[in-house]
Amino acid sequence: MIRKTPLALTLCALLTSTPQALASFDMSDCQWSDARCLLKGDPTLTPGNDSRDNLLRLLSEEKSYALPVQAMPSDITRSRDFYFAYHPQWDAVALPPATTPAKNEDETLTRQMAGLKIDPAQFTSSGTTDSLGTSDYDREDRFVSYTLDAVSQFNAALLADTTLTPEQRHSLALARMKQFYGTDIKALTETLNAFPADSNAMLFSRYITGVAHFYGGDYDAATQDFTLLQGSKQPWLAETAQYMLMRTALNKSSQNSVGQYGDFDVTRVNREDALLAQKEAQAYLQHWPEGRYADSARGMLRRINWYLQAWPQLAGLYEQAFRHAANAQEMREQVTEYDNVFGRQFLEQPVSEPFPDAPLVSYVELLRSLRLNSSNKPALTQEQLDASKPVFEKSGKLPLWQDLQLNLWQATGNGDAILQAVKPAKTLPPHDILAFSEQVLYGDALMGKKQWSAAKTFWQQLLKLSQDNEQQQYVQAKLAATLVYNGDVAEIFAPDSAITNLRFRSRVLKTQASPELLRQQASAGPNAEERTIALHTLLIRDLTENRFGDWLNDKKLISGITPPVIGEAFDDVNLSTFAWNGDDKQAGYVCRNLEDTVTVLSNNAEDAHALNCLGEFFRNTQTRVDLWKDGAGNDVLEAAINRKQPWGQYDRQSYYQQIMSSSKAEPEDKSYALYRAILCYAPSGANECGGEEVDKRQRKSWFTQLKTEYPGSPWAQKLKYYW
Repeated sequence: MIRKTPLALTLCALLTSTPQALASFDMSDCQWSDARCLLKGDPTLTPGNDSRDNLLRLLSEEKSYALPVQAMPSDITRSRDFYFAYHPQWDAVALPPATTPAKNEDETLTRQMAGLKIDPAQFTSSGTTDSLGTSDYDREDRFVSYTLDAVSQFNAALLADTTLTPEQRHSLALARMKQFYGTDIKALTETLNAFPADSNAMLFSRYITGVAHFYGGDYDAATQDFTLLQGSKQPWLAETAQYMLMRTALNKSSQNSVGQYGDFDVTRVNREDALLAQKEAQAYLQHWPEGRYADSARGMLRRINWYLQAWPQLAGLYEQAFRHAANAQEMREQVTEYDNVFGRQFLEQPVSEPFPDAPLVSYVELLRSLRLNSSNKPALTQEQLDASKPVFEKSGKLPLWQDLQLNLWQATGNGDAILQAVKPAKTLPPHDILAFSEQVLYGDALMGKKQWSAAKTFWQQLLKLSQDNEQQQYVQAKLAATLVYNGDVAEIFAPDSAITNLRFRSRVLKTQASPELLRQQASAGPNAEERTIALHTLLIRDLTENRFGDWLNDKKLISGITPPVIGEAFDDVNLSTFAWNGDDKQAGYVCRNLEDTVTVLSNNAEDAHALNCLGEFFRNTQTRVDLWKDGAGNDVLEAAINRKQPWGQYDRQSYYQQIMSSSKAEPEDKSYALYRAILCYAPSGANECGGEEVDKRQRKSWFTQLKTEYPGSPWAQKLKYYW
C-alpha cells in the first residue's frame, strides 16, 4: 500500500492542532468536531456557558440540526448521570476510524500510476513529511497539503490533458512522485527542462518546480513559478497556480511569526504579505467561486483576516460560513475554528460593541462580556448595550439584543426589570431556545428576590410546558433549589414530586435530609438506588453524630435492599463498607468488627478502645458522605444545599482528643490515641483526620506526652517525629 497523509486545507484543519490555536478558551477538553464531544452547559443561553455551547445551540436550532447532547438515561429515577457539565467518561469513547476514504484514495492513485506506467512499489518504503525535519507548525502549515492526494490531483490533470504524449505524462508523473518523496529539485532539473518551451508539458514541469520551492520555504521563487502559470490556458494549472499564489503569500507572511518553542504571535505577521494573500484569495474566488479550492480559499481568507486582525471583517466571514454549513458536522468544525481563532481574542478583553455584519457573532461575544469579573460586575455597560441595538435591528435579530438586555439586568441585580419585561409563558415552542432562556431568567429573578412560593409555582408550570428532556431536567434542578430555600425539603420526596432526577434527589438527601426523612427514603424510597443513597447517608450520620443505638437498628434496613446496589456509578454509597470486620487495623492494636464496636459505644459512648476502633474504621475505609461524586452540573441547587459544615464528615481527631482527656482510658488506648493524633498531620502538616486543625505546639506536646508517659509503648517506640 502507498503511504498517505490526509489532505486538509480548510482553516479549521490548519488551526485546531497548531501551537498558535489552543482549544476552547472557555472549556478545553474536546473539540466539537469529535464524535465524543457533547454540549456541557445549561440548555439555555447564558453568559456562564462555554461560548461554543451558546453558538452551537443557536445555529443548530436555526438550521434544524440535531444537537450533540447527552443521552437521556432509560430511567432517570435510578441514574445520576444526567447533568450539565463535562462528563469524564466521554473521553473513553473511541472515535470511528476513517478507513474508507483512505482506501478509495489509494485505489485511485494506484489506477493512475498503472495508466502512467509507474511501479508504485519503488516508493512504498520512502518517507514523506515524517522525515522532512520540519517543525510541528510547518507540518500543519505549509505541509498540510503535502499528501499523496495532492499528487493524485496532479496525475488526474496530466491524464486529462490531451496535448501531452504518454511519454511526457510518464516523465512528469514520475518527477512529481520523486519530488514528493524527497528528491532534491536540482536532481530533476534535466528531466524538467527536457520539454518543448511552448508546451503544456513544460508548464506542468514548472508547476513541479514551484511546488518544490513552496515546500522548501523559498516563497519568492515559488511566487515567480506560479505567476508564470497564472495565465496558462491549461485550466487545472491556471486555477491551481492562482490558489498557490494565495497560499505562498500567506505562508510568507507568517514565516517569522513562530518563536523557538513554536509559540505563534499574530502581531509578528508581515502585513504587506498578508494583504497580498488577501488580494490573491479574492482573485481566486472571483474567477472560480465554485472552484475545486473554493472552500479552502474561503477558509484561508478567514485566516488572512485573522492575521490582519481585521475583527469586524472576520466576524462577517464566520457568519457567512455558519449560514452556508452543509451539515451538522461541518457546522461544528466551523464553531471549533471560530472559537480557536476569534473567540480567544476577546477572552481577557471582552467585546464591547457589535460587528456590523455579524449579529450572531456579536450576540455570543457580547453575552460572554456579561460574565461577572472578580469585582462581581460585567464588562458590558448599559450604554454600550444600547449602542449595539441598531446592528440587531438592522439584521432582524432584535430578540437576541433583548436577551442581552435581560442578562445585563440579571448581572447587575435588577430583577424587578426582568419581572416587568417578561411574562410567564402559557405555551412554549419545542425548539425556541430564546423563549426558554427568557422564561428561565424570569424564574431566576423570582429566586433572586426570594419569592419562593411564586418561584415554586413558576418552575412547576414551566416543567409542564417544556417538551425537551434537557430543559425538563434543568428546570427540575431549579425547582429542587427553590424547595430547599423555602424549607420544603420533604416535598422533593413526596410520591407525586416533579423532581425525579436521582442526581438532584441524591444531593438533597446527602446534605439536607433529616434522619427521619433519610430513614423514610431508606425503607420506602421508590427504588433500590435511592434507598441505598439514603441508607448510606443515614448510617454515616448515625456514626458521626453519635447515634450508636440508632445505627444498630438502621443497619437492619440493608437486608431489605436486594440485590445490593453495586458498581462504579454507586461506589460512593457502597453499603458493604459497614460490614468492616476490623482486619485492616493497625498491626498490634486489635479491633472487633464495626457492629461489635458500635454495640459497645451504644452502651458507653466514652469507651476508649471502641472510639479508637471507630477511628480505625474511618481511617481504613475513608467512609463519609461523599459530596464530590455527584457535585458537578447541578446549577443553582448546589448553592441551595451548601453547608459551611456538611453533615456526615468524620472527625477521628475528636475521638483521640476525647481519649487523651479521659481518666478512665487504659494506657494502651491512650498511647494509641496520641500516636494516631500525631499521625493526623503526617507528612504534610495538614490535618487529615477531620475536625479543626491544632497548632504545631499542641502536636509537639502530644509527642512529648507519648514519649514521656508511655515510653514502653510500641507506639512511642515507633513514632520518631511529629509534623
